[in-house]
Amino acid sequence: MNLTEREIKNRQTIEYKKPEAWKKIKNIPNQIKDGKSIALMQLIYDLKCQMRCEHCGIQGFIDHKKDRKLSVKDVKNLADQAHEYGLYSLCLSGGEPLIFSDLEQVIDAIEPDRFVLSMDTNGLALNESKIEWLVGKGVDRIHLSIDGMSDNHSKFRKVKTDSWSHNIEMLPLCKKHNLGMVINIVATKNLVRSGEIEKQLEFLKTFDQHSSLIYCKPVGTFEEAKDQVLNSEDLLYLESLTKKYNCSTHLTPNNGLDIGCLCFKRHFSISPYGDVLPCPWLMIQMGNIFEEDLKTILDRGLSNPWFSFDNKFTCHSGNEDSFFYQNIIPQIEKFDEYPVPASKIDWHLEHFEK
Repeated sequence: MNLTEREIKNRQTIEYKKPEAWKKIKNIPNQIKDGKSIALMQLIYDLKCQMRCEHCGIQGFIDHKKDRKLSVKDVKNLADQAHEYGLYSLCLSGGEPLIFSDLEQVIDAIEPDRFVLSMDTNGLALNESKIEWLVGKGVDRIHLSIDGMSDNHSKFRKVKTDSWSHNIEMLPLCKKHNLGMVINIVATKNLVRSGEIEKQLEFLKTFDQHSSLIYCKPVGTFEEAKDQVLNSEDLLYLESLTKKYNCSTHLTPNNGLDIGCLCFKRHFSISPYGDVLPCPWLMIQMGNIFEEDLKTILDRGLSNPWFSFDNKFTCHSGNEDSFFYQNIIPQIEKFDEYPVPASKIDWHLEHFEK
């Protein structure tokens, strides 16, 4: 595997801090050989949040609440299954995890020593003591949202407080206390074509923190913002930025592997209601953990040729030029169910017979 300098450093840290997780990382080649996922499992545990962001991806779950919701006991069972399967990376998401009343119990149920444990956060509830607490609980890194420079970030976040300046102040504090950091930047067409995204990356260079350029998706409160979805040319431009700055995209090689779209291979999500999704922005339910075990659902996902290791695609939901975006994504909006059961989707399998 041709690992980046950053990946090598991260692996060395995990080898020292978390031997159980390190064993699974070393086994990645065999995991793939056996036809198994090497995904980061994103757990959307709760929908509570103190922001109402313009591009929030979870609004659909808020609008379609279900009776049964994940409990701490469910998290424990799910983490046990993920560990047994061989998954090494877990991300706790929301909503905003830092305001969950049972956050400590959820982290304990995961048993962080078994995983590279990360957490999505808008940063508003983050401070130095919370950073120290997260490190002490076994959280390896946070994914901190900073969308463009101050004005663009504030427009997205719709809060009166200066959350942009607050999050910038958190960058050196995370480094001080050895809490890993990835800066999440939602790459909209406006942000990309105005040049502001490169301006932001230039500004962030001084903090020596890695940034993830997340393609804008027409999901949640952004369903009507299809004019902000990128095309193939935009994606190539973003990939060029990864050669210039300390950043990556969904399509940047990871673990020395160039696998294209990450769905099920390198990323999948679980909703607060147990729905298993190919990724956080693709609202198709491939199964539910309250009805089936995790391995069965992952096997089903990887057996779908759109998500298989045998095929390599551009981002399914973040590239308006792709066949998937033009022919499969529009079907989701035709159903009342959310997410839409996979059995109701016309997968256009004739595409693979050509």
